[in-house]
Parts: sequence; structure tokens; C-alpha cells
Amino acid sequence: MKVVNEFKKSFNRKLISIFLFILIIATSLIGISSYQIAKKALTEKGKVVLKNSVIQALALIHSEYEKVEAGLTNKADAQETIKTFLLGPVTADGTRESHGNIDLSEHGYFIIYDKKGFEVLHPTLEGQNVWDVTDFNDAEHYIVREKIALALNGGGYTYYAWRFPHSDKIGRKISYVGYNPDWEWIVVSTAYELDFVNEATEILYTIVIVTVILLILTGYVGTTYIKSATKPVLDIARGMKKVTKGRYQSIHPGNHNDETRILIDGYNTMIACLEKAEHKITLKNNRLTYLAYNDDVTQLPNRNGFKEYVEQRLNNGCKFGYLAQLDIIGLKLINLTLGYEQGDKVLGLLGEYLRQCKEDNSYPARTASNEFSIWIEDVEQQRIHTLLKKIRDKSQQYVIENGYNQMLDIYLALTVYDGQKKSFETLYEETTTAMRTAKEKKRLSITLFEESMKKRVENELAMRRHLGKAISEKEIIPYYQEKVDFAIGKVVGVEALARWISGEMGFVPPNVFIPYINQLNLITEFTDYMVDKVLGDYQALVMKYDSNLTISINISPLCFMEKDFTGKIERAINKYNIPPHKLILEITEDIFIADYKAINKIITRLRELFVKVSIDDFGTGYSSLNYLINIQPDEIKIDKSFVDQILHDDKAFYMFHTLCNIAENFGYSIVAEGVENKKQLEKISTTPLRIIQGYLFSKPEPLRPHGESPRPCS
Repeated sequence: MKVVNEFKKSFNRKLISIFLFILIIATSLIGISSYQIAKKALTEKGKVVLKNSVIQALALIHSEYEKVEAGLTNKADAQETIKTFLLGPVTADGTRESHGNIDLSEHGYFIIYDKKGFEVLHPTLEGQNVWDVTDFNDAEHYIVREKIALALNGGGYTYYAWRFPHSDKIGRKISYVGYNPDWEWIVVSTAYELDFVNEATEILYTIVIVTVILLILTGYVGTTYIKSATKPVLDIARGMKKVTKGRYQSIHPGNHNDETRILIDGYNTMIACLEKAEHKITLKNNRLTYLAYNDDVTQLPNRNGFKEYVEQRLNNGCKFGYLAQLDIIGLKLINLTLGYEQGDKVLGLLGEYLRQCKEDNSYPARTASNEFSIWIEDVEQQRIHTLLKKIRDKSQQYVIENGYNQMLDIYLALTVYDGQKKSFETLYEETTTAMRTAKEKKRLSITLFEESMKKRVENELAMRRHLGKAISEKEIIPYYQEKVDFAIGKVVGVEALARWISGEMGFVPPNVFIPYINQLNLITEFTDYMVDKVLGDYQALVMKYDSNLTISINISPLCFMEKDFTGKIERAINKYNIPPHKLILEITEDIFIADYKAINKIITRLRELFVKVSIDDFGTGYSSLNYLINIQPDEIKIDKSFVDQILHDDKAFYMFHTLCNIAENFGYSIVAEGVENKKQLEKISTTPLRIIQGYLFSKPEPLRPHGESPRPCS
């Protein structure tokens, strides 16, 4: 009996030992595989977070850059806004908090380098050159050089060993690198791999604890529970196998109320976490995919989506179609004067209308900032112009009816696809070329592409190549046209007019190159250059005429509305010691679509400086007597087109005379532009107007012959 009992005891021990051995092996495998899978998934999730964070950071940087370019802020403030957003404000010791508004895990942070290896942004090394910094575990691995090279080649991930912030502990880092061409910044989001896998470690610890508890309790369970105890383990093993194939399936807990239930719940929790992580990644990927082919403001396809659709139609044997473009006139000015929110509202309303009015097999898209494109098929050629005009007119009406109270003008361009072998890019280029022609000629009717327009585009490209250096190399110079008080026969002022004598292209008229200055976003640089150049000529002009001479400079509305415009003028006056009351700034009437309060605030500041303001080209645009009441300028310049009519149109002369009387009553100075013959002068002499500008007295002339250097003033 004793032998039998010993055998049973030994057998029980063997069964328990075998069970424990199997349980240890199974739970270890589960723990290790769970840990590795969770670690891998969390690491991949972390990498996606790093990449998306760089994308967000690049979008923020580009947005702040556009604000700087638009004059809404200065470069230093914009860059500090970016740094504070990404890494927090600077502390008293010159370091940053490491945590900004984008979560990069506990020890993660952003870094920004320039192309020479200087730290533009770093928690502790900001402002230092780290070009030669190497991996803590590999002295031959130059980590900053690698990041810069990777960014300039399209971006990607990089790995290296680095010390934890404010610690001597070394950890493996994962970084994603991107490049911002606006400020030539290398943008890096970086985190320690340990931060990403902490949750996986917690899962491992949980499984270890559960395993220990099971081992302790198994000694008291008995062999009758071995079979039921192993079933959940096998279920988990099968579930883990599915996880490796990307399938996440939880396990039903059944009637288990012991340690097995804890194990199942732990596994199910892990599955839920992995499913949640994958769902978030899927949503982000879907969002990025959507934005790759669609425009978020108008909910229309973007250029990529439009190209994909048109190419599909061309490849499917489309026989006849049209590619049209609609371009909103003055959107940049709307954004600057009324705000980007109002500009986006206009774009959104246009997109909304185009989505609603899909007719005649049309397919609309937003293909550039203020440009919409439409692909149209199966419409007779004699109907296409009527259809496009209808779309334009109805869209303008729709925008006004939905809250935008200004008239919206739209250019229209069109190219025809007649079934010949043409790619989307060729058709798009043709329509864009036609649109350029429409803008150059300010043609509001539909502009149809013609082959002859290509030559004009080639000339435009040449213009763009040479215009960039024209300002820096001072090829553009001011010419001065006299303003004469004909009653006393004396020159009382001059107007500075830009003229370009190109080394490659010869003399380029201002009506040719000025529009390109606006298109190339050089208007601020150009205006600053002209103000500096003209004020630098002031003393020489006084020597040529006399000390009572006034000098007029044309100012773009975009520059006039800049935040620091009056500060620039004040600094230029002080630099050249100019009497401020001798300076007249001429602004055109298209500025008056902006808020009168904002304009008057700027004019008030200029008057505090004793600088005068003139309304140029009065009578050509949106002018009304209401402007004279609300703005109260120092001077009004009646445009040449108005002066040309006074000899032949009694009504025009009556209005001219009335304007002169109003100006006299209000105390405004008034100037007639473009006076070219004595008959005009005789007619004008019957009015209170006394100051003339035009070819009758002088043409615009340079202050000194070309190539002659200015003489120093004593």
C-alpha cells in the first residue's frame, strides 16, 4: 500500500510537474510573442506618429512662412511661434521644456537644423553647431550629417544612440526627418524606442505576474483541471497566430472565474489595444490619402484627383472634351485686407456651387490657390461658351447670396481636346497659357487657347529669369516726371516712375514687368528698393529744382496694408534726412475694398509723421465721392483717361470741373495726369486746378545719364 501511495504521489508530482512545465513553456511563448508583437506594433505606431508629426510641423512652418510673405507677421516672430509650438518657450537658462503642442511621448521632442548643422531648435543645444556630433555607441556615425542628407533626399527614418534629456542614460533613438524649403530647415521628430515599447513591457510584466499566480495555484488544483486549464492557453496561442497575420480576435471568457479568466482578459485587453492602435493608424492614413487627392477647403478634387480623373477619361477613349479654368481675381488682396478666413469662405462657396451644378458631364476641381478647373465632355462647341458663362455668372451670384457682399470677378480660360494624342499635362499647360493671356489683357470674356500664345509664355519665362536679379543688380531705376504749377510756370514736384533697362532684354516697359513683380511675390522687396532709391535721390533732386520740391512714390495696396509699413517709411525718412512733408505716397483706388478704419489708421499714422497721401488714377476703378469723405486724402490725381475726354465730352468736363471745386472746398490738392496738348491745358485753366503732369511739360527722365554714378552730397 505504501508503494502504491508513493507511486500515486510520484505520479501526481509528475502530472503536476508536466502541467507546470507545459504551462511555463506556453505562457512564456505567449508572453514573448505578445511582447514582441506589441513592441513591434507600438514601435511602428510610434514611427507613424513621428512621421505625421513632421508633416504637421512642416505644414505649420509653411503656414507661418506664408504669413511672413504676406506681411502678416515678421520672420523672427513667426519662427519663435513655431519653436514655442513645437518645443515650448525658452526657460531662464536658455533651454526649452522639450514638450510642445504635439505629443512625441515622454522623452520625445522636435529638433530643427539648418543645412550647415546649426541647431535652430533643440531642448538644450539650440544655437550650437552640431555638424560633427556622432552616435554615442559609434564614433564613425555622424548623426547630424546623416539627417541633413536624408532630409535633402526626400526624408525618412534614422536610428542612433543618444543620451536621455538631463540624464547620463543612453538609449536607442528613432527619428523622422523632413525638409522645409521655405527656410531651408531640416525638421526632425525624435523619440526613444523605450518610450514606444513601455506598454509592451507592461503587457510582459502582466503576463509574468499572471503566470506566477497560475504556478502557485496549480499545485492545489489537481489533475482533473489540467485539460480545462490548457484549453484557454491553446486558444490564446491560436489567437496570437492570427495576430501575426493581422487578424485580431478576442477570446470568449466562458465560465472561467479563476486565473485563466485573468489570462484571457489580459489577452483580450492586448487585442483591444492593438485594434485601437491599428484603427487610429488607418484613420490617419485614410486622411492623408484623402488630402492627397482632394481639397479640404472646397471639398472638391485637388490637382492630383483632377489629373487622375481626366487621364482615366482620356485613356478610356474620350473623343471630344474641354478643359476650362476659372481664376478668382484679387483673392490675395481679399486674404490680406479681409482675412484668410473670408478668402476661404469665398473659395468654399465657389466649391459648393460647383459641386451642386455638375451638369453636361462636367467634373470640377480646385487645382491651385485661386484656380478652379473643369473637365467637360459631350457638349457642342457652340454651347461651351454659353455653358461656361452660365457657370461663372451663377457662381458669382451664389457667392453674393450666401454672405459675401463684394462683386467677385473671374477670369475664364479654355482649351479644346479633339481626340488627338494629348496628355493631361499638355491640356493643363494649354489652359494655363490661355489663363495667362486673359490676366495680361484683363479679359473677362472666355480666352481660348491658341498656339501663338506659346511664344508669349516663352517670353514670360525669360522675363521671370531676368526679373529676379533686376532688383538685386539695380537694373530697375526711378525716372522722374515733373508736376508743374502752370499758373506760375514752376516745377512744384516730381513723381518717381520705375523703369527697367535689362542687360539681356533692353528696355522693358513698366506695364510689362510690374505685373510679374506681383506674380513673383517681389512687390514688397521692389517697393522697399524704390523707396530707398528715390529718397536717396532727394538731395540731388533739390539741387536740380529747389527745396520746396515734393516727391511722389507709388505704393502697392499690398505694401500699404503691411503691418510695419509706416515704420519702414519713418526709418527711410530718418536714414536720408528727408523733410517728411515733402514726401507724397500715391495709392490706387483698388485699396478701398478694404476696411476704411484700417486705411484711415495707416493714413493717420502717416500724417503724424507729416507724410502726405494721394489717391492715384482717380476716376478709373471703384472711385466715388464717398471715398473723399471717408478717406480725406491730401491730394487727388485725376487719371489721363478722364483728362482725355474733357475736350470732346461736355459731361466729362462738367464732372472734371465739379471734382476740382470739391477738392478746393475740402482743401485737397488736385493734379491732372496725362496732359499732352495746349487745348487740354486751356480747358483745364478754366477750373481751379493748377498742377499739371504730362508730356506737354516733360516726359519721365532719369536723374542722371545711365551709367553715371551719383555724386556725394557735401
